[in-house]
Formats: sequence, structure tokens, C-alpha cells
Amino acid sequence: MKAAPAQPVRAPRKHHPRLAGLAYLGLRAGIALLGVLPWRKQSDFAGWLGRTIVTRSPRLMARVVTNLAHVMPATTEAERERIAVETGDCFGRTALELFASRRFEANHPWNAPTGPGLAAVRQAIAAGTGAIVVSGHYGGWEATRAWLKEQGRPTATIYRPLRDPRLDEFYRESVAYTGSPMLPKDRLAVRTLVRHLAKGGFVALLVDQYERNAPALDFLGKPAPTTLVPAELARKFRVPLIPAFATRRDDGRIDIFLDAPVTGDSARAMMQGVNDSLAARVRAHPGQYYWLHRRWTKDLPGFRDTGRRKSRRKPRR
Repeated sequence: MKAAPAQPVRAPRKHHPRLAGLAYLGLRAGIALLGVLPWRKQSDFAGWLGRTIVTRSPRLMARVVTNLAHVMPATTEAERERIAVETGDCFGRTALELFASRRFEANHPWNAPTGPGLAAVRQAIAAGTGAIVVSGHYGGWEATRAWLKEQGRPTATIYRPLRDPRLDEFYRESVAYTGSPMLPKDRLAVRTLVRHLAKGGFVALLVDQYERNAPALDFLGKPAPTTLVPAELARKFRVPLIPAFATRRDDGRIDIFLDAPVTGDSARAMMQGVNDSLAARVRAHPGQYYWLHRRWTKDLPGFRDTGRRKSRRKPRR
């Protein structure tokens, strides 16, 4: 029996300061120019741009199609292409909401939350005991944080810093407007969250990113490394762990749904409950999920070599 061929090692993508600088300036200028339009037109333009970027990029289309084939093999080619278009649309609108948070909040495009978790959130607010609200890269997830800010409970959160420091600062300042502290993902972040929860603060986390050393839990029928930190903190501080989802509507509004607080006899069981809650939303609205990231494994065929270009430089003699 022949051994499986070794997979190529992904070379780290190089950072090009000049290109990053142009991207930063272009993004700031674009966000500023869009500000002259009504919010709905701003969002529609961002959705169009997101659709265009995703559908015209072989690399991004490969990611969407590969992920869908992995966890939803029954989908047809036409269905995967349709979902890719919707994913790009949602991606563009979300990017605008992240980088133009003040305008997003001022225009208030979300509806009052519903769902069995609403009572638990209100109870935590009234008691000043805090809560951990979890979601995934689904729909207009920033709407939930904006609503909590309206209730007087801005949320602490963790993010992965962007490579370009100017772009990262722009992003961090905008997202922190909706809630702080906004913590770069490192060992100190969890310590800061612990202090925040101990004071009765609210925490909002996206929990659907690949975690190399995390246990593999089921997500959409396939094992996906999933952090246990949100459930461990909820158990430690005896605060509710509430899945929240912000689903986009055709009229431009966003419906916020707060699911029932997740319970279980272990952090692993609780995070499996979170994955199941998110999976139900993704199955109902697959086009609103962020199919562009490596959620399940780093070794799917559509991710191995895409995005890597061979150097055109001639070898030195």
C-alpha cells in the first residue's frame, strides 16, 4: 500500500507595504465617498462590490465551492454558484458595516431582537452580571453588538490583527466604536476578558474560526477544530452563553435572533451546542455564511495552492 503523498507546505503570503498602502488609501477614500449616499444605497453598492470581487476571483470561488462540496455535497453546481454570489454580497455589506460603524449605527438598519435568549440577555443586563454572546461569520453579525450597545452593554471582543498597521488601526478604531475593549488575539486577550466578565461586562465572540490546537467538534456534519474558551468562561463566571444571529432581509433590514442559552455538563458539550445552533442557521440561509475561510481543515484541494503565484523573476546566475 503506497503512502499518501505529502501535501505541499503553504508558503506564508508576503506583505507588500506599497500595495497595502494603496489599498488602505483606496478603502478610506471609498468609505468617505459612499457617505454622501443614503445608507441603503451605500449597502447595496458594497454588496455589488463584494459579489463582483468573489465571483471574478478564481481563488475565492474555489474556496466557496470547495467548502460547500465538503459539507453540503448534495448541492448542485448551480446552487454553489448562487450561494457564492450571495456570500459575496453579504461579505461586501458586512465590510462596510465594520469600517463605517458610526454610519451603520446612526442608520439603525436592524429590528428588535427576538428568540428565547432575549429574556436571558435582559435578565443579565438588569442584574449587572454579564453574558457571553457568541456567533459566527454569518449575516450582519455587527448588528447584535450594536443593539447591545444601545442597551448600555457595549461588548468586549477579540479580533485577528490585519497585516498592514494603518489598515489595522482604521479597522480597530471603527469596530471599537461599537464596543470595547477590542483585543488582539493573544494570550493576554483571555486575561482581559476574565477581568471584563468579573466586573459584569458583556463579551461577544465569533467562534467559527479554525483553531489548530482545539478539539474537533461537529459543524455541518464534518469535524471542525473549535475553541472551548467561551464555554469555559461561561462556566467559570456562571453567566449565560447565548448564540446570536443577525440575518439579512431582502429589504435591507437585519433580523436579530437570540437563541436559548446553551447548557451542558462540559465546555465541549456546550460548544457543540453552539456549533449546532449556528449550523441550523447556515442550513436555512447558506448564502449568508462566510464560506471564504478555512473552517474545517487547511488541506482541502481548493485551498492548497490557490492564491500563490509563481515568481516571474529570472533565477540569478
